[in-house]
Amino acid sequence: MILRILGWRGIPVPESVRERVPACPDLDLLELWAERAVRATTAEDLFAGE
Repeated sequence: MILRILGWRGIPVPESVRERVPACPDLDLLELWAERAVRATTAEDLFAGE
Protein backbone atom coordinates (compact mmCIF):
# COMPACT_ATOMS: atom_id res chain seq x y z
CA MET A 1 0.00 0.00 0.00
CA ILE A 2 2.90 2.37 0.74
CA LEU A 3 4.16 2.07 -2.83
CA ARG A 4 0.63 2.61 -4.15
CA ILE A 5 0.21 5.78 -2.09
CA LEU A 6 3.41 7.17 -3.54
CA GLY A 7 2.29 6.17 -7.03
CA TRP A 8 -1.16 7.73 -6.61
CA ARG A 9 0.53 10.92 -5.52
CA GLY A 10 2.71 10.91 -8.64
CA ILE A 11 5.94 10.42 -6.71
CA PRO A 12 8.57 8.42 -8.62
CA VAL A 13 9.67 5.31 -6.72
CA PRO A 14 13.21 4.08 -7.39
CA GLU A 15 13.97 0.37 -7.47
CA SER A 16 15.81 0.56 -4.13
CA VAL A 17 12.61 1.73 -2.42
CA ARG A 18 10.50 -0.84 -4.32
CA GLU A 19 12.74 -3.55 -2.88
CA ARG A 20 13.10 -2.18 0.66
CA VAL A 21 9.44 -1.59 1.54
CA PRO A 22 8.07 -5.10 0.88
CA ALA A 23 11.11 -6.69 2.50
CA CYS A 24 10.44 -4.95 5.84
CA PRO A 25 9.08 -7.38 8.47
CA ASP A 26 8.39 -4.66 11.10
CA LEU A 27 4.70 -3.68 11.08
CA ASP A 28 5.29 -0.62 13.25
CA LEU A 29 7.92 0.65 10.85
CA LEU A 30 5.65 -0.02 7.88
CA GLU A 31 2.93 2.01 9.58
CA LEU A 32 5.37 4.89 10.10
CA TRP A 33 6.40 4.74 6.45
CA ALA A 34 2.73 4.76 5.40
CA GLU A 35 2.13 7.91 7.43
CA ARG A 36 5.18 9.49 5.82
CA ALA A 37 4.02 8.44 2.33
CA VAL A 38 0.96 10.65 2.72
CA ARG A 39 3.17 13.74 3.20
CA ALA A 40 6.32 12.78 1.29
CA THR A 41 7.68 14.79 -1.61
CA THR A 42 10.13 12.05 -2.61
CA ALA A 43 10.10 8.29 -2.03
CA GLU A 44 13.27 8.63 0.05
CA ASP A 45 11.30 10.78 2.53
CA LEU A 46 9.91 7.50 3.89
CA PHE A 47 13.26 6.81 5.50
CA ALA A 48 13.99 10.30 6.86
CA GLY A 49 16.01 10.23 10.07
CA GLU A 50 17.14 6.63 9.68
